[in-house]
Amino acid sequence: MSVVFRTQPPPARANRALRALVAASLTGALAVVGLVTVGAVSASASDTTAASPDVTQSPDNNQTVNFWVEGGVAKYKVSYKGKQVVEDSSLGFKTDSADYSSGLTVLNTSWNQSNTTWTDNFGTRRTVPDNYESYTVDLQGANSFRFSVVFRVYNEGVAFRYVFPQSTAAPAFTIASEASQFNLENTATAYGFAGNLSQGDAVTKSVGSLNDSMYARPVTVVGTGYALAITEASQLDYCRTAFAPVSGQPGTLVTRLDGTTRNIAMATGDVTNTVSVNVAAADFSSPWRTIVIGDNEGQLVERSYLVKTLNPPSTIADTSWIQPGTVLRPMDRQTAPAVPLSTTGSKAVIDTMVDRGIDYLGVDARWYGAEDSWSTTPFSPIAGFDPEAIGAYADSKGKKVLLYVNYRALWNADKTTDPTKNLDAMFKKFSEEWHVDGVKFGFIPVGSQPTTKRVYDWVKLAAKYHLVVDIHDDWVPTGLERTYPNLLTMEGIRGEEEEPTAAMDLRSLFTRGVQGPADHTWGYMRTASNTSRSFRYAAAVVFHSPLQFLYWYDTPPGPAIVNPVPELWDNLPTTWDETRFLESKVASYATVARRSGNEWWVGSVNNGARTATIPLTFLTPGVQYRAAIVEGGAASPDGDTKTTTQVMSEQVVTSTTTLSPSMAGSAGYAVRLTPVRDLALNKFADQSSTRAAGGAASRAVDGNTDGNFANNSVTHTDPAQTTPPWWRVDLDSVKTLTAIEIYNRTDGYGSRLSDYWVFVSDTPFDTSLPPAQQAGQARVWSKHYTTQAGSPTSVPLPAGTKGRYVMIQLNSSGILSLAEVKAIG
Repeated sequence: MSVVFRTQPPPARANRALRALVAASLTGALAVVGLVTVGAVSASASDTTAASPDVTQSPDNNQTVNFWVEGGVAKYKVSYKGKQVVEDSSLGFKTDSADYSSGLTVLNTSWNQSNTTWTDNFGTRRTVPDNYESYTVDLQGANSFRFSVVFRVYNEGVAFRYVFPQSTAAPAFTIASEASQFNLENTATAYGFAGNLSQGDAVTKSVGSLNDSMYARPVTVVGTGYALAITEASQLDYCRTAFAPVSGQPGTLVTRLDGTTRNIAMATGDVTNTVSVNVAAADFSSPWRTIVIGDNEGQLVERSYLVKTLNPPSTIADTSWIQPGTVLRPMDRQTAPAVPLSTTGSKAVIDTMVDRGIDYLGVDARWYGAEDSWSTTPFSPIAGFDPEAIGAYADSKGKKVLLYVNYRALWNADKTTDPTKNLDAMFKKFSEEWHVDGVKFGFIPVGSQPTTKRVYDWVKLAAKYHLVVDIHDDWVPTGLERTYPNLLTMEGIRGEEEEPTAAMDLRSLFTRGVQGPADHTWGYMRTASNTSRSFRYAAAVVFHSPLQFLYWYDTPPGPAIVNPVPELWDNLPTTWDETRFLESKVASYATVARRSGNEWWVGSVNNGARTATIPLTFLTPGVQYRAAIVEGGAASPDGDTKTTTQVMSEQVVTSTTTLSPSMAGSAGYAVRLTPVRDLALNKFADQSSTRAAGGAASRAVDGNTDGNFANNSVTHTDPAQTTPPWWRVDLDSVKTLTAIEIYNRTDGYGSRLSDYWVFVSDTPFDTSLPPAQQAGQARVWSKHYTTQAGSPTSVPLPAGTKGRYVMIQLNSSGILSLAEVKAIG
């Protein structure tokens, strides 16, 4: 953590530098952890004008905000790398008593700076920068009403919010509407969800043609040399924001408070498009009006952590119990072939989860009866479904359980006066009696101030009982998952149950994906999907969700889950240390690289046939990696269908490698990159015989590839042996292997290794068999070489080869000498 004191303001605000220094000398700089006030400056409207605006810049100087007051109207504009990306735009709001979008004067201004980081264990980047310059302007309007506008200018974008100071004079008022504008470049292309639902398909229009009644957050804009997304962050005690076109001002959007959705009718008392404010005890702040800005649309998603960063730190001191992971939600009908919604059926699914390395069993609707009934309750599960037995079985297998609860049941429990049936009692039963690990809220009303506060209260209550939360339907994150980290994911996206096309998904990625985690529910085995299996396979890497539903409406156990090429999904990480977008184009394609520990995953998805270009420059230079690749097969004219089994291959790559897969329409390409390891190093090795003068089998697994026998680094069998000599190593357990590397002698006797076999098996070899017969044994992979081995000779293995034992054997009698044998995996 560091603090920076800015001593040299940008030239445009140099005329205020002297005043800042004077103010600092009079009042002193206010130091806060990680933050320094450069100076509080008394000012007037004449000091902050269009001709002489206050200027605030990002630490890298790429983002610039100008602020001024003109004719009593507060205005701002934003530039990125010297290009104006938000033109002159007005600020303000209306309360129940006055209009504060005009008649404003400047009272004071100040600049602050911060250069800190925070750790995100549940996101797309482990170490997150919180590096910005802040500008605060105190304003006064009608009735001597005072408020502030606070800007933060980050390397990743710009945010501003309204702050209402604590006051006992007239502490309660209502914000009736907000007038924050975004005057965008008319010729740029906009992508947004028309209306107030983010679960649709984003429309595509030029900015100047935006004419729908409103657009749900966020709205993404792609121009020449830049891209931006306007949205909001930290919406807790406030109404949700949408963006509406301003009549007579093409390309200008204004914030619109929107507290109604299709689900809100369940709680009509919560329907309100206004904000109640009370500053009797403390300041009150609006959400951050946020503009994420980058070079292209991929960088917007890469920088989505900005939305989280604008929220308060975690309220949970110990987050070790919060476990992200993959989820299997079976098709939970009572009739075949689906898995019965029962104790027996759930245990069978848990067994499959163990086989496939899946973390959570997702139990969806109907486990306590009809979900759309106000009379059913999670306190009374259906017959044959025992949550306690299922939870205990999951615990015994090291797995977790996520239970669905509809809004009606949550609402009833929240409102009841019966302490044995309230929400606290429900969550306590889930956690302490049933061994349940999480709750999925369903059909949640969205938008209004009271609804938003209520749902986050439920999230906080769930944390009390160590329950993680997934919120479904149109709930879109605003970064509060930083503050309440047990809230792992949210839907708010057109997911698999609505069967989106590849183009729809690739519009959602660059709009909804900027907002934060999205629970898409992939449904790998579904045939009703409008995308291919390879697309959905790779999309689990491309789309971020700490709870990643890999199998949605799927039907385990059995070959449907177990047999497709699933290696990359076995124990798939769902949170990441680092994320990089390598290729991006809205509605067309995306290629993303994500790191977890020392491994990287790459996902590439597309709409329309293309050849991707994936340079692996992000890998550690000088290190070899095993690339396990899954891509679409070629069983149909378009090269990839909804039901085609995927093809897996492997190769060894480095940071200088560029992958160039040829991808069919609506296809995916997924790669897991693991540093190459020699799994034979220092393992137990033996051989058919050993020369009396030396040459032990262990020399070939000592890490020394020196091929000179005189240096005690080469094995040597007994020359008197009359049967084909062999050497073998035991890797201790069955391992996935990419290649076998053989290092021959280099001291003049290398020709002895010219007619030899390489064997791999997951069971012990019968060394009494001659090589040709050994090659015919079940569970044995073999390769016969009739040319002299090099130093090294690399023996590639078929993708997915698993083995515990490796053996090298001459085809006939002679002397077998090896400098080193590496089992690469």
